[in-house]
Amino acid sequence: TARRITHQKRFESFTTNNGMSSSSSSSSTNNIAPCVESHFAHRPQHVSSQPSRSMEMDDQNGLPHYPMLLNVTHIDMTSRADDIRAGLIDTFLNLERVDKNLYLARHLLKGRNSLPVVYGGQVIGQALSAATATVEVGFVPNSLHSYFVQSGNVDRPILYQVDRIRDGRSFCTRLVKALQDGEAIFTVQISFHRPEADSIVHQLPMPEVPAPDSLEDLSDTFERITKNANIPPAALAMIGFKQKEIPPAFFRIFSVCLKATKTSVIQMIFQFRPVDIDSYLCLKKDDNHSAGHGHPTDAYKSYVWVKANENIGDDPRLHLAAAAYISDATMIETALRPHSKRGFIPSMALTLDHSIWMHTDNFRVDDWLLYENHSTIAGGGRSLIEGKLWTRDGRLVFSTTQEALIRAQKKRPSASPSPAK
Repeated sequence: TARRITHQKRFESFTTNNGMSSSSSSSSTNNIAPCVESHFAHRPQHVSSQPSRSMEMDDQNGLPHYPMLLNVTHIDMTSRADDIRAGLIDTFLNLERVDKNLYLARHLLKGRNSLPVVYGGQVIGQALSAATATVEVGFVPNSLHSYFVQSGNVDRPILYQVDRIRDGRSFCTRLVKALQDGEAIFTVQISFHRPEADSIVHQLPMPEVPAPDSLEDLSDTFERITKNANIPPAALAMIGFKQKEIPPAFFRIFSVCLKATKTSVIQMIFQFRPVDIDSYLCLKKDDNHSAGHGHPTDAYKSYVWVKANENIGDDPRLHLAAAAYISDATMIETALRPHSKRGFIPSMALTLDHSIWMHTDNFRVDDWLLYENHSTIAGGGRSLIEGKLWTRDGRLVFSTTQEALIRAQKKRPSASPSPAK
C-alpha cells in the first residue's frame, strides 16, 4: 500500500509540473520530446490519471486498449524520388534521425525509368553516412562489404538500422541493415580506423590517360554523335537505352542531360567524362589482340573522370559518402560493353555485392577523380569487376570490387514441325 501511494504521488507530481491535472484525461501541451509514429497513434486519445488501472479490452477483437502516448508526432513517409532539384548534400546528409541507431531516407533515386528500383550507389552512400554518425570523431571508414538482398522501391522510404558491433581503441565495426516494409533490402558491414603513422608504404602507379580538361563531357558527346548518320547500330542502341531508361532525376548524377529531354532546369551534380568515348559508346572497332571470344584485351577496361559540380564543403565524411555513391555507377557497364557491341542484350543486370577499401579520406569529390574499372571474369550468370579511384595527382584513394548478376534473354522455343501424315 505504501509503495502504491508513493507511485501515485510521483505521478501527480509529474502531471502537475508539466501543466496537467491529475484528474484530467486530456493530453498536455508540454514540451516532451517527440517520439516516432507508432501504432499507438491510431488509438483514440486517452490518458488515464490512474497508473495502476488495468487496460480496457477492445470490444471488436479482444485486444488490450492502450492509451495514446503524449505528443506522438507523425514522420512523413512519402518518397522524394521525383525531386530533381535536391542536391548532393540532401542526398546523403539529410537523413532523418529516428532513434539512437535508426535513420530514415526519403530522397531516393531511380536507377531505371521502367522499374521503381533504387539506385544501389545511393543506398551504399546513405548506409555509410548512417554508420559514420554513430562513431566517435577521429575514426575514418577503411572498408565496407555490402550485399544487395533485394531491390529497393523508390516509392517507399528506407530505414537504416545501425548495429554497433564493437568500439575499440583503433577500430570500430558497424553493421547496417536497410529496411523497407520491415524486410531487409541491403546489408553492409563497415570498419572504421583511427588514423595512425605509416609502417610500410608503397602504391602502384596511376594509369597514364588524357587529362579531363582535354576531354568532352558526355552530354556534349551525345548531342554531337546523334547527329552522325553513320553511327554504328550498337552505339545507337546504347544511346537510345540511356535516353529511354535513365530517369530525369538520375540524369543529373552524371551530367548526361540531353537537350531532347528538356531537363535544362536540372542541377547537375557530377560531370562525367569517359577517357575513350569511342570505346565507351561502342564506336571503336576490335583489334586483333584478343583475350577469348574475339574481344580485345583492353575491352574489359574503362576509365572515366568524374567531378562534383557543387562545392560541398570540407567535411571528409560527405566526400567519402559521395565517392561511395559513384563507385557503383560504371562497373556493370564495363563488363557488359564488349558483349553489347556483339549484339548481346541482357534480360537482367544488377549488383549482387559491392566492396570498398578506403585508403584515405584526404581527397575531394568536387575535384577531378579518375575511376578505373576492369572486369576480370564472367560466367555462370555472374561477372566480377574491380575498380580503382585515383586523384588527379596520382594517389589511390579507393579500391573496389563488385559481383554482378547478368542474365541473357530466354530463347523462344522454335515451333515444332507438324507430324507427317
